[in-house]
Amino acid sequence: MRTVWCEAELNTIGRYRTYKSYKTHEASTLILKTKTLLLSFLTLLCVGVCVGLSEALPQNNAEPSSTTVALHVEFNRPFIDLQFTRSDGSPRTARFWVDTGGGGFLFCETLARDIGLKIGEELRAEGERLAPTKPPVTMLGRMAIDVEGARAFVMLGKKTINPGVDAEGLFPAHLLRRYHVIFDYPGRKFTLAKPGTVKPSGVRLETPIDQHSGFPRVELQIEGQTYGLLLDTGASFTMISREQLEAWLKVKPELPNAIGALGAGDMGLGKMEADALMLGLAPIDLGPFKLNGVAAVSRPKGTFEQYMSRMMAKPIIGALGGNVLRAFRIEIDYANNATYFEKSGSLDTDLVTSGLTLVAREDGSYTVSGVAKQNDRPLIEGVLPGDKLIKIDKLDVAGARLATVIDALRGKSGTQHTLVLEREGKELIIKAPVLKIM
Repeated sequence: MRTVWCEAELNTIGRYRTYKSYKTHEASTLILKTKTLLLSFLTLLCVGVCVGLSEALPQNNAEPSSTTVALHVEFNRPFIDLQFTRSDGSPRTARFWVDTGGGGFLFCETLARDIGLKIGEELRAEGERLAPTKPPVTMLGRMAIDVEGARAFVMLGKKTINPGVDAEGLFPAHLLRRYHVIFDYPGRKFTLAKPGTVKPSGVRLETPIDQHSGFPRVELQIEGQTYGLLLDTGASFTMISREQLEAWLKVKPELPNAIGALGAGDMGLGKMEADALMLGLAPIDLGPFKLNGVAAVSRPKGTFEQYMSRMMAKPIIGALGGNVLRAFRIEIDYANNATYFEKSGSLDTDLVTSGLTLVAREDGSYTVSGVAKQNDRPLIEGVLPGDKLIKIDKLDVAGARLATVIDALRGKSGTQHTLVLEREGKELIIKAPVLKIM
């Protein structure tokens, strides 16, 4: 069946690339996808899209009411392995990025063709090639996932969901909201259960869920003020409106800060992150949990307050990301608009690294998008935006995961990394100091 697309729906394409990948660009293109992603950016494409493609899948009444599988956490982000069946009947396992702020059930083209998905009419949006498809029978462990009516798309020309991220698809919010979901980051377990079949544990916090997008909203307190944020497993780092971060910095100029996204705040997205503000926040209260040393990276004004807030139950100023979520067992009771938190892990708070902001390319290479600055001084001398990164010490970065490359820039304050770069065909060797940024 031909999919019907209206202009407003196509405009939802942008969510996170600029925001996460959220998550968005400047005022004129606020529609970017700020998870994620792509997923960052493509993930939202699917929110609100009228796709009349899918047929109901028969449900086996003998199926289990819940399943628990391994949770793979990389770069503060959760991944699970889903099982599909090829047309010849053989099994196919694929790793999917689990994104509570993601809009579409996304399949990279290589996976889609391997499992025999029918690919619809090609669409182009923000330079990306997509096509609607009918969601296939999908298994998580021994449980069949309810994918009836899922907003499913094939990412044409893609082997992985994002450069530097070894996942072949994205598992989105509108499917998660059909279940009771547990992200046990410290325990490395993921549970999907039918509503009402699990007795929750942990500290209960109200979490209004938008009924269409499935996006959950949490509240936290900073300096006695309450703020709403998207609970965003797809984001490796907490993201907050630049306008809000600058307001906090104006009141407390002593807060640690830098220009340029570093560590897990660098999601490989390019200039937007090279120009981003990173800010060490005042102590945060998440319900009864006191969180110290948390930092956030900025997204352009309006990304959250205007664009993303339209897809939330109530307005938000940002997204609570993996640098915080990784410390918790998080149990989302979508049916009852509640999330249960248990803290047994550690926050991602120590940002001790060399000051490079990088962009991951489709060919597996990495390019310098910027050199971070503090007090208007670059943290590395002799490196320019556009330089191609070849090596960090002994690590050849070509084809390496983004998490591996970013981790290679970390180290002990006062030491140095040897960077091999390429500029206009010439090789450069640069000594990059490792500094405690915040």
